[in-house]
Amino acid sequence: MHPSVYSLHLHLEDQHLVAFHAHDNLNNDLRSDFTAKSMLTEFFSTNQTNENARKLLYKEFPEAFVWNQQHKIWTPRKKKNVIGRIVTASPFEGERYYLRILLNHIRGPLSFDHIKTVGNVTAPTFREAATLHGLLQRDTSLQDCMQEASLYQIPHSLRRLFATILVYCNPTNPRELWEYFEQDMSSDFQTSVATSADIRTKVLRSISSTLESMGKDINMFHLIEHDVSFDQNETEAREINDEFAVSIPEEDLMASMSLNSEQQHAYESILQKVLLNESAAFFIDGPGGTGKTFLYKALLATVRSRNLIALATASSGVAASILPGGRTAHSRFKIPLDLDKNSTCCVSKQSALAKLLRLAKLIIWDEAPMSRKECMQALDKMLRDITDSRLPFGGKIIVFGGDFHQVLPVIRKGTRQEEVNASLASSYLWSTLTKIRLSENMRARFDPNFSNYLLQVGNGTTPITIENKIKIPNEMLIPYRNDVESLDDLIDAVFQDIGSYSENLSEMTNRAILTPKNNSVDEINTILIQRFPGTVTQYYSFDETIDTSEQGIMEDFLNTLTPNGLPPHELLLKKNCPIMLLRNVNPSEGLCNGTRLICRNFE
Repeated sequence: MHPSVYSLHLHLEDQHLVAFHAHDNLNNDLRSDFTAKSMLTEFFSTNQTNENARKLLYKEFPEAFVWNQQHKIWTPRKKKNVIGRIVTASPFEGERYYLRILLNHIRGPLSFDHIKTVGNVTAPTFREAATLHGLLQRDTSLQDCMQEASLYQIPHSLRRLFATILVYCNPTNPRELWEYFEQDMSSDFQTSVATSADIRTKVLRSISSTLESMGKDINMFHLIEHDVSFDQNETEAREINDEFAVSIPEEDLMASMSLNSEQQHAYESILQKVLLNESAAFFIDGPGGTGKTFLYKALLATVRSRNLIALATASSGVAASILPGGRTAHSRFKIPLDLDKNSTCCVSKQSALAKLLRLAKLIIWDEAPMSRKECMQALDKMLRDITDSRLPFGGKIIVFGGDFHQVLPVIRKGTRQEEVNASLASSYLWSTLTKIRLSENMRARFDPNFSNYLLQVGNGTTPITIENKIKIPNEMLIPYRNDVESLDDLIDAVFQDIGSYSENLSEMTNRAILTPKNNSVDEINTILIQRFPGTVTQYYSFDETIDTSEQGIMEDFLNTLTPNGLPPHELLLKKNCPIMLLRNVNPSEGLCNGTRLICRNFE
């Protein structure tokens, strides 16, 4: 009932409905300028004379203009209390349907021919125009992607791209894609003495390894007639060699010389257990900025430099990507997604992963409080099983780390627990851990007041107002004037001269505005991308209904949805702008959910 919905006319050129009286002269009606007008034609005409109108989509037009049916003209609206919706068209209607798609995405078209123009090219049909705008998914898009990559990518990179397409793009015929590009993906293995069978095995082994890092089995995609299998000893050797091959950065080797007293105590305590090969489990507790990651890197570098295996894991992909050779805990330990107290990791005693875990001298699990206690209990049971030991975690030296301030507290009836009842802390394993506390904030040494304030918030000791709301210091606030001006002030305070960031991209990626609502994120992103220097490139999602007969009815609705973890339907990008990855594409390569990237170019 509210707001009112304008039903907007949709027709091809010279195919709109014309009303006339029975006694009218049809020739006069056909030659009349008045009968030649419609909502759509006058939308084009208004765009030709009104610069502000050209900023609107056809469906947004009723928010700013009123359609006067008597005079067939759009006039400015005083109150924005209506919304517009273009009359539904089915894909079976052909050009009318594709015109509707274009009108839903192209702002300020001046005519039917203008809306078919892309760059300097006028497409012969609305369908081809929609394809050139990237609004229609072509059946050959995946093949085109591989074809383009084969022109400049080395075979190893091409195989990684192929594996990514298999996992995330759901090709309808993976075998056909494999057969078409097998030669391109195998050129680095082709020698004068290698047989075609040997080359194919090496290529499939390489693809299989990438798929395994993404949690998939190559046999799920049926690339060849029979299942692909590799020698068990070869698989074990690859798992172990991959860990020995993890690079050790020089700065991590030198990190042990720069530890503060608290970090040095933790470093020596853990390293002593590693060198003596004694069972031990630690928990490194400290707020953000106290150098937990710096300590982990120092430990990993020292252990690996002695030609020993150290496994680096974390609860999230972002935290794992920071650690050299890092993997998510679920990926490394094969922890089930659906857990209960009886769950265990999907690792058999005879597997290559079991052998790797038996050889590991140190296991680090960062951001452990983010995971449920059943995850640690499943790991404990699995390690005891593969090592035939009754000691906690199978006698392995394991280091958990994290910050309980970042875990939501459990509120008991009538009182608040003094200690955060996090997953790990409520596990039966908690008493077996040696707790080491880091308190010196290395990140905020030049701003101790802010550091202390954050600690007070985490401890629940900040000055509060009524209804237990935290009082934020005035020096941290931007005065509110109105929604538009205050938001501009916030953006200016955070990003300052946004036009100069292309010269120093690290400055941009180290700044962010946090907001609790997704619609605020979209609003701020739109403002920032407009201010960023360069030309905007638009990308659109392809939303499909399960029942194809409902595509024409539901497509507009699907385009308006932005579920958690998915980008908006219309993605606006510019060269050198920062973007965030929303999937764990390849955590072992640092391509995981939450990773910040820079848009270098567009294809």
